Amino acid sequence: MFLVQKRLFCLLSCNKSTIHLSSYQLCSLFSFSTAEDHSSNHRSKFMLVDPLQSCELSSKEAAKMAKDRICEKKLPSSSPSIEFFKQSGWSDAQVMKLTRRRPKLIFASAETVLKPRMRSLQDMGFSDTEIFQLVSSCPSLLSFRDIQPRINFWRSLLGSNERFLKACKRNMFMLTSSLARNIEPSISLLREHGISDERISHMVVTMQGYFGRIDKLKEAIKYIEELGVPRDSRVYTYALNVVINVSRSKFDAKSVTLMSFGWSQPDINALFRKCPSIWSFSKKNISDKMTFLMKEAGCELTCISSHPILLKFSLEKRLRPRYEVLNFLDQNKLLDREHNLPSVMMATEEKFRKKFLFLLRKEKFIAQYDSYVVAVHGKHHVAEN
Repeated sequence: MFLVQKRLFCLLSCNKSTIHLSSYQLCSLFSFSTAEDHSSNHRSKFMLVDPLQSCELSSKEAAKMAKDRICEKKLPSSSPSIEFFKQSGWSDAQVMKLTRRRPKLIFASAETVLKPRMRSLQDMGFSDTEIFQLVSSCPSLLSFRDIQPRINFWRSLLGSNERFLKACKRNMFMLTSSLARNIEPSISLLREHGISDERISHMVVTMQGYFGRIDKLKEAIKYIEELGVPRDSRVYTYALNVVINVSRSKFDAKSVTLMSFGWSQPDINALFRKCPSIWSFSKKNISDKMTFLMKEAGCELTCISSHPILLKFSLEKRLRPRYEVLNFLDQNKLLDREHNLPSVMMATEEKFRKKFLFLLRKEKFIAQYDSYVVAVHGKHHVAEN
């Protein structure tokens, strides 16, 4: 009862002149998380009102969206913003997706906020489909007054709407970070370190996390150079991406995992310079691959360090299935000579099939053939004869 009184006081303090409770405000007022059946009773006793009802939102979803905002604003019985999106051609599902990601848009003014900014996007040459993609990727974009400078900056760098939209989907900070404080200084820093605009553009489209904080980028650049990655190396940007997106503690923990298999610190630094993406894998992933290669496949550590790409391959879809095929062929004396394991693992799927897998078809070892195909593709596949 005390909680009900407390919530009523919150509502009254926010609406001193009038008391207006929407249905899901009432649900929030009298619902408690101590019993599941209470929630179902509320759903049966209260009808959901506009605007959330117009998007067919359940009372549970509505309550979630309204959480912590009941005392901030009184939910109107209808929402011009939702009607605006619908009149603009957006489906209920699209509007629901948008308001779930950015509930504040329910209260945005259609006339002074949404219409001008949507019109601005249209004036910049975005189609209706592209506008939906863009706003879905970054709903807070409609809260900004300086939409055009932000978008023009990125489109100038990336060269097309298509690349810009792809980058926005991957990097939510592109449009929310300050151009002056983070974006422009970050790009200037990369240029100072010899990264061309073409490579920067590729980084923006394919990688995450570069432009959220300039200080984090500076730390990452300093660290990979301490590890000895040359600025003109083809893996420089990939190394930078790993250090930015993997915390230092996790980075060091993966290095310790490698040490447990006999890697020295200089060997680990050399491995990072060759294949920094290995640090994107989990400790278990790295440990499982090392265990398989050394204990099951019989690889020496020097072999693995000379062919670090082995640690990038999937254990379940490449390393183990190929090894089992090779081992089976060897045991049944179907190979004309010994084959180097790294070269077998690095061969393309087409080349592996033609050189090794066809022998299982030829000799009618269908069970072994099917076992490989299911492991790699997840389903049976009829090979061409």
